[in-house]
Amino acid sequence: MSEQPRRNAVPALLLAGAACALLLLTALFLNAEDPGAAGSPGGTAAETVSEEMRAAGEELARRDEADPHAMGAVDAPVVLIVYSDYLCPFCARWVEQTQPDLVEAYVDPGLVRIEWREFPYLGESSRLLARGAVAAGNQDRFWEYHARVYDAQEDFTGDADEVRTRMLEAAEEIGLDTDAFAHDLDAPESEEAVARDFTEGQDMGMSGTPAFLVNGDPVLGAQPLEAFTTSVDAALRAAGR
Repeated sequence: MSEQPRRNAVPALLLAGAACALLLLTALFLNAEDPGAAGSPGGTAAETVSEEMRAAGEELARRDEADPHAMGAVDAPVVLIVYSDYLCPFCARWVEQTQPDLVEAYVDPGLVRIEWREFPYLGESSRLLARGAVAAGNQDRFWEYHARVYDAQEDFTGDADEVRTRMLEAAEEIGLDTDAFAHDLDAPESEEAVARDFTEGQDMGMSGTPAFLVNGDPVLGAQPLEAFTTSVDAALRAAGR
């Protein structure tokens, strides 16, 4: 197994703006009756985001051409960062209802790059599924794994042993080397990669999923497509596109 690169260390600019980001995003989450619900308070927050926070959020974009957890042109003018939990039903709703339209309208034409982050805050099984995403990414099958889990979250309920068994079955279904997948699932590097994503989200004030940054501007919850197109279009205009 290849060593997980330590490419998502918190940048200096993020450290400078983290306190501001934490206060703003935490307040937005706390003001939402349900941070994950479509149409909940929160939505886009471009009007209240400071330039310092926006710059900090933009610094989180990795733009790593070899990143298996990203899709879209590495030089796309907009980067949409997604913080998600594989057992969050609102995340599944976003993946099913919103992600495909964004991919067709913005990712495929080279305007937006999606970068996925693991934010498994719902317990042991969530953390296990997040490590599975890293293991699948090691075989360049992250998006296949992503689709398989979100398409049938009910397959991955139960205790951790049951979830692990079903994950191995799913890994075989999507054509993974199951021995390598099982090894990577428990590798310290996988745990470290998930922990780095989780810490990154916490440093930006994330307290639930799904949560998004569009060139640094937050969109909170499984908002309708219009919330994302509005934010992305504003980011494109700011980038001169």
